Amino acid sequence: MNNPADSDPSKELVFPRSHRLIRHLTLLYGIGTLAVAMFLALALLPGSVLSRTGAVAREAVAGGLGAMTLSALLLALTALTGTLALTAARFRYSMALEELAGAPLPRRLERHADPGFAGRMGQALIAPAGAVCIWIAIRYMWPAGAGAHVAASADIAAAFVFGIAFVSLVCERVLNAFPQPQLPEAPTLRRLLLLATLILAAGACIELGRGAELRWLTWPELVVVCIPGVAAAELAVRSLARLFLPQRNPEDARAVTDSILAALITGGPRAPGTLLRTQFGLDFARSWALSFLSAALLPAVAGTALLCWGLSGLKLIDLQHRGVYERFGAPVAVLGPGLHLLLPWPFGRLRSVEYGTIHSVPIGVDQSTTTAAAKPIGAEAVPPVTLNRLWETAHADQAHYLVPSPGAAEQSFQSVDTEIYVLYRVGLTNTAALQSLYTVADPESLIKAAASRLVLRYFNSRTLDEVIGAQRDNVAGMLRAQLAVDPDVRNAGIDIVSVLIEEIHPPAGAAAAYHAVQAAQIDANASISNELGRAKRTAGVAQEEAHQLNTVADARAAELVHAADAVAYRFAADRRAYEEGRRSFLLERTLSAKVAAYSRAHITLVDHRLSSDQHPILDLRALAAAPASGGGLGGVQSGQSGTGSPGASSGSAGSAGAGAGSMLLPITPAIVPGD
Repeated sequence: MNNPADSDPSKELVFPRSHRLIRHLTLLYGIGTLAVAMFLALALLPGSVLSRTGAVAREAVAGGLGAMTLSALLLALTALTGTLALTAARFRYSMALEELAGAPLPRRLERHADPGFAGRMGQALIAPAGAVCIWIAIRYMWPAGAGAHVAASADIAAAFVFGIAFVSLVCERVLNAFPQPQLPEAPTLRRLLLLATLILAAGACIELGRGAELRWLTWPELVVVCIPGVAAAELAVRSLARLFLPQRNPEDARAVTDSILAALITGGPRAPGTLLRTQFGLDFARSWALSFLSAALLPAVAGTALLCWGLSGLKLIDLQHRGVYERFGAPVAVLGPGLHLLLPWPFGRLRSVEYGTIHSVPIGVDQSTTTAAAKPIGAEAVPPVTLNRLWETAHADQAHYLVPSPGAAEQSFQSVDTEIYVLYRVGLTNTAALQSLYTVADPESLIKAAASRLVLRYFNSRTLDEVIGAQRDNVAGMLRAQLAVDPDVRNAGIDIVSVLIEEIHPPAGAAAAYHAVQAAQIDANASISNELGRAKRTAGVAQEEAHQLNTVADARAAELVHAADAVAYRFAADRRAYEEGRRSFLLERTLSAKVAAYSRAHITLVDHRLSSDQHPILDLRALAAAPASGGGLGGVQSGQSGTGSPGASSGSAGSAGAGAGSMLLPITPAIVPGD
């Protein structure tokens, strides 16, 4: 088919008003959708690039505002694109009829110029594609939580979305004023644009509530996020269902813009009140009760809204938190746990601060590479391998440090593994609460950075033996004291509760070798100790023997001295006795000497008065060996007198025997036969 403008250059091609309107609206919503998508794509950039704009984009994506805005615009764009395809087909069809002047259309042109084909196959391509894009946007921008600087970012994003909602409302009002005979899809398309406008406005209001920390808006937010997806899914099902129906006439072809969900929300012909009036004949508009309620509805709603707005200043603080009260944006007090009545939002605002909650931060570990929080372990369960504190086992929270080596090389070092945790909390004073809220945005990152510097400085200034041999309690106390006086930590209102050092050891791969080194060192120390013990034992024995010899010598010397003293004492006594009685002393000494001499000699006593002729001789020589029982002579023997002159000798012997007779022991006689 030739274009009429080509056959007649002077004839200008004029599109109908409905097509121009839908084309302009489609272009407007397409530009808005593309701009929003490019703005939300800034959330994927690093934080250092476009930090302010990127922070707003990240907040919009994390809070769900991006999903609500982009899905609402995609829903309106999908409906407008389907309507644009149908208005274009109607224009081509009318131009073809005008050119052929009632002749039947060629088969080649029937499919492309027939509005029935655009209302069937075209809608089956556009509506499902739009639904897929909407659900992809919802899936990848599902609300995940707030980011940093929520208040400022939320206000900026909400203001931006309010502007888009105003433009969408103007488009909806323009379409509402368009006559339905020229565009049959105008009523249903207007309801879809109104639904998109309401979603944009609701998303902006929810974002403002998020900036005010109204946590109860989480569930309404999830509902609003899902509404565009449900409406788009309904349009997709309707368009696909047309594939199983006969193709409509060109005059009856319509775009897929009718939605039950949009009609229920925006008050279309399927609204509950309309259905009750048309299906059941119940017209509540004529009831006096409803008339009274309708008249009183606005004051009641206004009063309720005013009361709810006033109650927004009633705040309950639990036992684990405190609240910094901001009046007209300036902090005026720190409130403790309990119920407090403040100025309503936005004149008064309460910002929550922790009260005594202790946090644990691993030092030297990248949290993005660690696993999620460990699941609780039962009392009777077998402990996992990750809880094994042996050197041969690696743990998720271990940090690796290089320590200088005492070797001769200029650049020698050794590796050590450690597991260090810092326990901190927000200070309990009001000043600490204010500092933690307005000075630092991420206390955990601040603690980790400051503690990492101290730990790195500690390991870089000590050798491996000093690090492993040090007492962990002393090292933990030193690190805690240094971290507590760090200016960044002290001015952030953070209290360092404790520093826990779980382990300090060589890497798991070198644990066996280090154990062997330690064992060799222990053996060497044991050998040295054994040799020192043996040397001390030998020295002890020598000292003992020397002490005994000294003691014996001292005892012998004492004995000799005492013996000499005794001899000297006796000598002095003998001199005094001699001086007092010379003859008596000499006689006594003579007799004592003889007794002593006779006790060791063999003596034979011969008495001249004994005669072998007349009397028998007592021979005591046989008893010489017998000991005497007293203090007399050692032994006495009697023998027969010789042939010599026994007179003198016998006399002297006899006198001696007579003189000593009283001192001799009794002699036991033995009768021996004489000659």
